Amino acid sequence: MEKIKIATSFNIELEFETPEIHKRLFAWLIDLSIIIAYYFIVMNLIERVSLLHKHVDNNMPFIYNLSAVYLLFFVPILIYHLVSEIIMNGQSIGKKLMGLKVIAETGDRPVLHQYLIRWLLRPFDFYFFGLVGLLTVVNTKKNQRLGDIAAGTLVIKTKMLTDINDMVFWELNDTYKPKFKEIMRLSDRDMNIIKGVLNNSRKYNDFKVAARTSDKIKKALGITEYQEPVEFLETILKDYNYYSNQHNS
Repeated sequence: MEKIKIATSFNIELEFETPEIHKRLFAWLIDLSIIIAYYFIVMNLIERVSLLHKHVDNNMPFIYNLSAVYLLFFVPILIYHLVSEIIMNGQSIGKKLMGLKVIAETGDRPVLHQYLIRWLLRPFDFYFFGLVGLLTVVNTKKNQRLGDIAAGTLVIKTKMLTDINDMVFWELNDTYKPKFKEIMRLSDRDMNIIKGVLNNSRKYNDFKVAARTSDKIKKALGITEYQEPVEFLETILKDYNYYSNQHNS
């Protein structure tokens, strides 16, 4: 297990934990069990359909159709990991159950080509009964397999992400009026970082990072109106929640 620090656009570091090797193995075994169960269910269904269809040896259309059905039902096995990680935001069923997640090395959600690269290289990681993937995970600094190295991704524990994602919420009263519409150019991740800065500043009674963060945001968004750093960060968090709620309503 390694702790990985990722620098953000505001020069603030986020810290993530990579999972123990046995957790990754259990996640893989869960996914493998799902694939095997799917295989046997599908094969059983195809056999039953084939037995019900009384055909003679020269019934070529049936044979061709049956071959097409075989190919069609094998597609989900091939694309299981790719599709599940895309639609489940970096997780397969096994990863979700084991509390793991794929993220980009920048800390963001991977983009489509990153998911595709790590999926295409998956067979190479499982050469020699998975020994290649195991050795790269154990011996790389960020515990990455070949697919992760090539795609610029890594696998982390989700508990820390959950704590971070929960921080962005800010309760507003019905009369609240926003000040800075420019903040919608920032992302959820940026806002998570900002609230983390606020929490740490109050916890340790040290507001230097809050001041630096405030200056960087003003410069990036072209905001010239002066507010005390802590007050400004609170305002943009409230504004972000306001506009986000307006967008979703």
